[in-house]
Amino acid sequence: MDDTTEAKLAVLDAMNTSLGKITNVQIRLTLAGETDLANQLDTHRQALLAQIEKLQGQVADQWTVKAAALTEKLQAANGDLQTRIQNIKNQVDVANNAIQIIGQIDGALKLLETVVP
Repeated sequence: MDDTTEAKLAVLDAMNTSLGKITNVQIRLTLAGETDLANQLDTHRQALLAQIEKLQGQVADQWTVKAAALTEKLQAANGDLQTRIQNIKNQVDVANNAIQIIGQIDGALKLLETVVP
């Protein structure tokens, strides 16, 4: 796959943006007394962090998907994540939004596992 390092760095940037947003949600849930949800989210956040660290070590290696397409998907996911964060901030269906975020993390992890053979 002929993909530039800059495109791969953009993927990692989008992933790190997701990680920051997820950390924000985890803190909000903890402060709201939703410790069970916060702990569940933290488990998935740690898995995402591990995947990011794995991919950071392989930026120069061959990826099996186009970085630009992956960045586009991650940016769309970040937009949805931001909406769910706003819902949690506004106390709108907090548990459901937190569970949806966990599902998004799982989906992102499955997608990211396909990046490197």
